[in-house]
Parts: sequence; C-alpha cells; structure tokens
Amino acid sequence: MLFRRLVSIPLFLALTIVLTALSPLLLVIALLATPHPRTRGALPTLLFVLGYLWCETIGIVTAFLIWLYYRQPADFLTANYRLQCWWANALKVIAEKLYRLKFEVTGADALEGSPAILLPRHASIADTIIPMVYYAIPRSVRLRYVLKRELLIDPCLDIVGNRLPNYFVDRAGQDSESARQGVAALLSDLGPNEGVLIYPEGTRFSEAKHAALGYRYAESAELQKQLARWRLLLPPRLGGTLALLKANPQRDLLFCAHSGFEGSSHFSTLINGSWMNARIRIEFWRIPYPEVPTEESAQTLFLFDQWDRMERTVAVLQQTTGPLRK
Repeated sequence: MLFRRLVSIPLFLALTIVLTALSPLLLVIALLATPHPRTRGALPTLLFVLGYLWCETIGIVTAFLIWLYYRQPADFLTANYRLQCWWANALKVIAEKLYRLKFEVTGADALEGSPAILLPRHASIADTIIPMVYYAIPRSVRLRYVLKRELLIDPCLDIVGNRLPNYFVDRAGQDSESARQGVAALLSDLGPNEGVLIYPEGTRFSEAKHAALGYRYAESAELQKQLARWRLLLPPRLGGTLALLKANPQRDLLFCAHSGFEGSSHFSTLINGSWMNARIRIEFWRIPYPEVPTEESAQTLFLFDQWDRMERTVAVLQQTTGPLRK
C-alpha cells in the first residue's frame, strides 16, 4: 500500500500541475479539434480531466488535513465520509455542466425507509456517482462499498476508501471463500444509518465484454443461456452477492437501473462527443426484506428474476435516452 501511494500520489499531483500549466495550449488544441466529428467532445473532456485532477488534488490535501486534525475515531470517520460525499458530488456537477447532461429519476419513493443493500447496474465508471448523489448524500446514508482492487490506483479512493469500512476485492478471485467472507463482513457491525453496495456484474458492462464472455465460456451451456437471457447486462457474479444475502441483517434490497452513461464508458466516447447532451434516466425499486428468500438456491432464482427486471427496465429506459434536442 505504501509503495502504491508513493507512486500514485506524486503522479496525480504532477499531472495536475503539468496539465494546468499547459492548459492554455491544450485549450487551443481542443477548440481546433471541436469542429471535427471524431473529436467534437475534446473541449469538455479536457476540462473534465482538469476538474477531476483538481478534485483529486483537493481530496489528497484534505485527507492529509483530516489525518492531522481529527483524533477521535468517530470524528475521523465522519470527516472522511464528508470528503467522500464532496468528491462524488463535485465530479457529478462538473460532468453535468460540461457535457450538458440531463438527469431524470423515477422510483424515488424506493429510496425512502431504512438504509438498504444497494445492487446497481454498472455500465461506466461515471455511473458510480449515482448511489452517492441520489441516495447516500440526500438521505445521510453511509454506504459501505464492495469495489475492485484496480480502483486503488486512484489516490482518493485509495486513501479515503481504506479509511472507511469498504472491501476491495480481487476480481480474479471474487468468488473465492475469502472474498465472500470479506464481503459478508461489511454487514457484521452495520449501523442504523449505514448501507452496503455491491455491483453484481463485477465489472462494467459493454457489448465487447458480453461477447468475450460468450467466447471464453463457449462450452458452458448455463452461461450461454444467461448471456442470451440478459443482452443488456452481464450475468451476476453470485459469490459476493449471495454472501451479502446470506449475512443480511434484515435489510431491504434496493436495485438501480439506468441508461445514458454508455457515452462515458470509454475515453474515446468522451472525445467523440457521444456523451454530449445525454439524457440520463435512473430508476430505483426496493424489495422488502421479508420478500427475499433465505435458502441459497431460492436466492439465486430471486436474483435472476431481479436481473430479468433489470434487463426489461434498462431496455425501456434506453428507448427514451439519447441526445437532447434543442
């Protein structure tokens, strides 16, 4: 961990300084590139990268000040949660303004009630702001995250994410017994204002990943059936999700479908302007705890049924998602 931070923190700080110093030249280049269809998103993307780097820099400095100032464990955790909320909301506001996004939320009544176990669709690194901005911040819920270890290259996620009760899982072994135990442990001392979030797909959906799974597991009849069943999603990885359901201390489940983040799935789609003027639609629904089966086999069928609903919901949302017309 120390070696990783000795590399990532100076790297991000240096990138912030260098790109900021070069920003006048880079802005001219981005403006010249904007009229071309393949690079029409160059200007907002450059500004977003600069905004992201400055959020990282402010986050790193603030995290250091928190470490210096707060000595009581409860105050220390609270300060880090506040920093996490600021960071996520700042990135959402920057993206919303630069790419002229419009967010629409349905099923907001599902967000009412006690903190839940959240199971969202995952299609872009940008959609990770949804749980924080639309659930955790307005309802003062402290979410514990199950995240992939690759995200630790981000200094803010590394520093603050490891101070808070999250679990970073190695995707190569995320269905192992040790990973299941690590995920389930997030529920062991869950407070009344805390919830847990896991991305059942385990990674971001893309058509390429969907096809690659089919090719890699061509001999698995079960997986082929799942891939045919869920064209807009990846099949849920059962290890961590079932571990949460098994250890669930009577919390409701909160599902989240969305569309419109596809234009932010890769750097290339940001550059070519695919995310400009996007209408982003988000829908939540809640399953009360008494309606969740307790037997593992029944829980698997239950999860698949919810993934069927996720597929149908995403398909409907995508019908009315796209660039806004002026």
